[in-house]
Amino acid sequence: MQLLYLATKIKDICDVSVIDFRRNKKTKAISEHPFPELDKYYRDGISTPFSMFNKYYRFGADSEEIKKVISDSNPDIVAVSSLFTTYAAEAQEIAAIAKEVNREIITVMGGTHPTVFPEFVLNNPDIDYIIRGEGETPFFRLIHFLQKGREDRIDEIPGVCFKKSDDTKCISSINVEDNIDLIPDRRFLQAENYMIGRKNYTFFLTSRGCPFHCSFCGKPPVPYRRRSIASIEKEVEECINMNIQAIDFEDDMLTYNTTFFSQVLDLLRGKGITLSAMNGIYAETLDEETLNRMYDAGFRRLNFSLVDISSSVISRQKRHLPANFMKLLPYLESSPFLVEIHFIIGLPEQEPEDVIDTLIFLMGKRLLPGPSIFYLAPGSPLFDVYFSEDREKHLKSMRSSCMTEVNPLFLKDTIYTFMQLTRFINFVKHCLDKEPSLKKLSELPALLNTDKEYPDRHIFNTLLLEKRLIHYDMRKKWFADESQDKELISAFFKKAHSAKITGFKTMNSLIVDI
Repeated sequence: MQLLYLATKIKDICDVSVIDFRRNKKTKAISEHPFPELDKYYRDGISTPFSMFNKYYRFGADSEEIKKVISDSNPDIVAVSSLFTTYAAEAQEIAAIAKEVNREIITVMGGTHPTVFPEFVLNNPDIDYIIRGEGETPFFRLIHFLQKGREDRIDEIPGVCFKKSDDTKCISSINVEDNIDLIPDRRFLQAENYMIGRKNYTFFLTSRGCPFHCSFCGKPPVPYRRRSIASIEKEVEECINMNIQAIDFEDDMLTYNTTFFSQVLDLLRGKGITLSAMNGIYAETLDEETLNRMYDAGFRRLNFSLVDISSSVISRQKRHLPANFMKLLPYLESSPFLVEIHFIIGLPEQEPEDVIDTLIFLMGKRLLPGPSIFYLAPGSPLFDVYFSEDREKHLKSMRSSCMTEVNPLFLKDTIYTFMQLTRFINFVKHCLDKEPSLKKLSELPALLNTDKEYPDRHIFNTLLLEKRLIHYDMRKKWFADESQDKELISAFFKKAHSAKITGFKTMNSLIVDI
């Protein structure tokens, strides 16, 4: 999405193309990866109804494909988006390939990573310029000055950073756009390459920035701003004319201003577009009327961020307490929405008992618990507290799947066990949606298959009766223990006894009697 904004801004002063190296490319499993300590958790060739990742993949084009595209295009400038620090090396690989094709190609890098770590990125000899913050105006002015041979004035451009001739670095402040009504020209991409549920879809922004500063968030501090309704209306019409059938909102705070958001919903009502938002649905501003408007406009599935049900845990993260969300829960359970609630495992100062309480609370509601393993987002206040020195060696592991042990009470075995328990709960919810006659958890194993290759019943019974996680090794044809925290499993079932598990799509429920 960000690259479309850049291309739209500069299309009148130069020839421009947008390349998405991820689309229409098969994922490739990689046997050698930088995280050998995870091999005992993520394994190929095993069967369990609570399965996790099993391979390390590379997504998108390989280096040879990237090199060919750049060589065939023969560009003067290659601009690379580097949104996530943990994947910064892959982004910098593209800049290196561009320099390998032709050392005279000018390389520019933007996104969250160079915004947060400008000097670190500029240490790379393959990167000529970086843009901090929102890049439309800085990139436009950079190209204009380069065209005019006015490299001596580039330090006047807010947001543009570079190395000077004496190898010192010119580090600019973060750029914030004054006008965010620019409509991205989606003709730079082929709409048919972006499908969700067999529908052409696109990303969409109605606002930028966030008014809050949660301690675990690594996004650059840019202010919350809303687009004009006129520009949003025009962009919606353009999407309809391009046969866009689904829109995924990328706003950090989509529902922050409900008056504005209601105006946006009015524009979309009756258009037949499916709406979604992985982030940005801020429950504390919502009411039943707004939620009804969301359904009428095209929302069918809602994603909320709860973090934890403990008020003390939430307040320590400088996050607002979800009091309004709790009030809305009865309505959400009775509504036609499918609801997914995201919570965090392993926050600093969080205790395993806090996560157990959150899990038990969520499993009793008609919703799907969505676990997020905590990691220190580079650029967040917490990251600076824990890694004020020698931070570079930790950057690659700053991803959820690495199960980084930030909190000493949440070692990898504990984190992995929580993930498995959440998958167990969601598996039960799935069964409840299909079998309304289930009333007790002890009745469920009898309904599972006994196929020798996929013996779910034995795996499930072992968890319920022995409080132990196992899997079936399909190569060796035997059962084996998972890496796990057995004390945690026992504590969970002890506290969950007599608690209720409710379906995800239905209000069917059963009692935990184990």
